[in-house]
Amino acid sequence: MLGVLILIGLALYGVPIWTTAIFAGYVALGLILPGMLIWRAVRGRPGWFVEDVAAGLAVGYSCEVMVYIGARAIGLPLLTVAWPIATIAIFLLVPGLRRHWRGTDRAEEKTPFWFSAILSGSALILFYWSVIRFFRTHDVAEPGMLSPDGDSPFHLALLGDAKHHMPLASPWLPEQPVLYHWFVYAEMASTSWITGIEPQVLLLRLSPLPMVFGFLLLMAVLGKRLTGKWWAGAAAAVTTYFVLTPTPYQWRLGGWFSTFGTNAYEDGSSLRAQMWTSPTQTFGAILFAGLALVLVDVLTVSNRKRWGLVVLLTAAVTGGKATFLPMLLAGLLLVVAVRMLTRKRVHPAALITSGIAFVAVLFAQFVLFGGAAQGLAIDPLHFARISGAPYTATFALPGVGPLWRLALVTLITFACWACIWPGLLGLTRLVKGRRPDLKISADPVILMFGIGLSGIGALLVFGHEGGAEGWFMVSGRPYLSLAAVVGLALITPNDVPVQRMLKWVYGAIFAGAAILIVVHELNPKRTPRPTAVGGVAQTAFHLVWPYLAVFTLLGVAAWLVHRSSFPAKKTVYASMLAGVCLVTTLLHLFETTREANHTGWRGVQQYEAFIPKGTKDAGRWLRDHSKPDDLVATNAHCVIASDTPKDVCDNRHFAFSAYSERRFLIEGWGFTNRTHEMAAATGTNAVWAPYWNEQLLADNDAAFSAPSAATIGKLRDQYRVRWLFVDEVHGAPASTLGDFAQLRHRAGDIAVYEIR
Repeated sequence: MLGVLILIGLALYGVPIWTTAIFAGYVALGLILPGMLIWRAVRGRPGWFVEDVAAGLAVGYSCEVMVYIGARAIGLPLLTVAWPIATIAIFLLVPGLRRHWRGTDRAEEKTPFWFSAILSGSALILFYWSVIRFFRTHDVAEPGMLSPDGDSPFHLALLGDAKHHMPLASPWLPEQPVLYHWFVYAEMASTSWITGIEPQVLLLRLSPLPMVFGFLLLMAVLGKRLTGKWWAGAAAAVTTYFVLTPTPYQWRLGGWFSTFGTNAYEDGSSLRAQMWTSPTQTFGAILFAGLALVLVDVLTVSNRKRWGLVVLLTAAVTGGKATFLPMLLAGLLLVVAVRMLTRKRVHPAALITSGIAFVAVLFAQFVLFGGAAQGLAIDPLHFARISGAPYTATFALPGVGPLWRLALVTLITFACWACIWPGLLGLTRLVKGRRPDLKISADPVILMFGIGLSGIGALLVFGHEGGAEGWFMVSGRPYLSLAAVVGLALITPNDVPVQRMLKWVYGAIFAGAAILIVVHELNPKRTPRPTAVGGVAQTAFHLVWPYLAVFTLLGVAAWLVHRSSFPAKKTVYASMLAGVCLVTTLLHLFETTREANHTGWRGVQQYEAFIPKGTKDAGRWLRDHSKPDDLVATNAHCVIASDTPKDVCDNRHFAFSAYSERRFLIEGWGFTNRTHEMAAATGTNAVWAPYWNEQLLADNDAAFSAPSAATIGKLRDQYRVRWLFVDEVHGAPASTLGDFAQLRHRAGDIAVYEIR
């Protein structure tokens, strides 16, 4: 049923059913199946089917990317398909490996129906969220495609370059290398070559879906593996995506926060539009979750085969999303330290893995990223200045306000975190060894806790002008959730009848939800900016009092529970807090659905259109009539919008290289390390930073403003430009351009010329 609904949903948003079927077939046969066979061979036996599928997907992605990089480098990208074919053939032909085709016959590893229902329902909610938060505002055809978020053309441009070149360069400015997490573009490029599906469709519709669903499954698998409890696995998956910062405010968060579905205070939520607008994070998350699952085994019982998977998945994470690596290193070192303190001996597997992670960190920083900081700097509590509620209320802004405002925002944030992860308090029982009946291994849990804690630490210490420090929190949050679920299992007694336990848990969840809804409805709809409520102190009051009301009512409810005879009181307290947090998800879904009813369900332009009409058609014509190494010049370098200051250039112009899959002499210069350096040197935001090579820019633009044999010839002979991609509206080239270059195609506002 879930598959049918997704098939229909994708068809409604521009993906033919046959295209979806081809993609699903590739994911199943080209990624999951060979990856699952390798996973089973490493473990030595088939396991829980959900675990084998989820882990197989992570392994499959890792193998695919590594093979594609080599195949693309030698000019044979379709050679990538050889790895799944060879893997499947080996497991069919080698007698000793054939047993890995059979599933498990262990009764304890048969998935309960209710567990499958929870995961399927969660996946359906995630797909619905993708539809209302992303699909309807990111069309794959004009006019809806002309106003995406600012990052999607950037991702599409890098995907196009990964399809035709290895190593990558910034196709909008090829002089600049790609000092970024780029393995996801290699993955999508490989998929595009093998399936024939357009990169745009993969980026905006198909490729992130199995990553999101696979990550959901891996969180459930990790919860089950860490505790041995099915309910803990379901709780881990639900907590990861749907237990959010409790938001009692009725007023709407402003601008970016509302558009991307972020919460009132930073909680590292995965339920936001960035699951689509940041494919690097989405891809890195599933790879790292696969690595975490392997480490659960390695930290308990390791063997040589498992070490091979550790190396493979660590290498994939290095280029997938290197943000995870220092967090992994911190978690492993915490395991080593705790083992030394409690048992007076070194944990050899943790120490070896720490060495692997350390090497990966060095490789990522100094090879993949060339030692670049990309704007990240030590800036404590920067996140508090850009959190949704205080930023909307102009209570805390970058460079504005005394320290006490940041301290107040931080305290509210900590209170919200306490609602999300109350189970962390139960980990004391693990340290004291008070629940031997659960047989929970401490080392993997300490690893999860260390990973999550390091994410919080990085959020508190670092700052970035684009808020990139938040990715540490996003990356670490799932592992704090896993640790909290383990703590919840430790405080939940086993001798309470299931039916009685469920009644109390459901009642507590509904009670917490009701408390949050009551306070939410009592809150005024007016945004409490200082100018509207009478000053900064009054704004602070309006930010704080709803949470005080929520915690007061929770205290009353907790007192009533305390007076009862129910033995699992701590579980009930945690369930009430979960109810308070789950309501935020319902409010998100409700508000976004209501917005869709008012503004439309498809082709909604959430921003002013900034991509010129005809870009997609002209870009694809150029792709089909040129060679991958042909260089293109354009007269458009700045994103044009009505609210853009007249004296600056928004340098994030990526759309031409994105849809043409060709490299440009200079299209824009945004999102490069040199741009960040220029921003730091000039004291400007990187979006407005000027271009540094004035002569190159002058030579490029002269060919359009004053075309002649000399100016066009200079592009051809000195810079090796073959094509001109002309914005005829914003750039307004000279009418004599056709005298020196041949017009080959025109679409909308775009004309394509070939230099004679």
